[in-house]
Amino acid sequence: MFKVCETFISVSGESGWQGLVATFIRFSGCDVDCSWCDTAYARQEDGTEVSLPELMSICRTNQIRRVVLTGGEPLLQKELPVLCKALLDEGFDVQVETSGTRMVDKLDKRVMKVLDIKPPSARAQKGFHWGNLDLLGKRDEIKFVLADREDYDWALSILLKCKLENRCKVLFSTVKGRLDPARLAEWMIEDGLSVRLQLQLHKILWPEATRGR
Repeated sequence: MFKVCETFISVSGESGWQGLVATFIRFSGCDVDCSWCDTAYARQEDGTEVSLPELMSICRTNQIRRVVLTGGEPLLQKELPVLCKALLDEGFDVQVETSGTRMVDKLDKRVMKVLDIKPPSARAQKGFHWGNLDLLGKRDEIKFVLADREDYDWALSILLKCKLENRCKVLFSTVKGRLDPARLAEWMIEDGLSVRLQLQLHKILWPEATRGR
């Protein structure tokens, strides 16, 4: 059984799937506890218990090829690799959004992995598992959500030290209300970065909504 916070259809607000319609399955529970978490309602583990066949049925009924598995922290769900494989084998494209505090080695290689490395301002309770870097392919992505200049400098140091651009796609984004996206763009231009600046599309389209449409 899976602990599910919600399922819904929307356009993807982030990642290489930005702007594409997808089925979202948001799992309950997270032990990273970021200070500026924008889905705090999914942190608790008191979600609805949903079986694998039920989740498959939801995705089939929606008739949308793309499925985003998010949270909370989806890797808290022990059977997540089983769900991923079942969806992939049935022809769905699958993306898993994770903090990267747990190894992603059990996930099917066909999964698009989006790892959100938490910067200093997040004051995360669990650190990123750096062994995950060796498991990433060109289709996968690393995302840094930044709140200030300290966060930016920290992310830049990791980008250079770990040669992230040689491993996968890299995204820089901003914490809404904490860092002006134009300022981040200026820093990126000054440093001549090849990473992608990405704004959270769903927050632009539906600024008053908790999550997307």
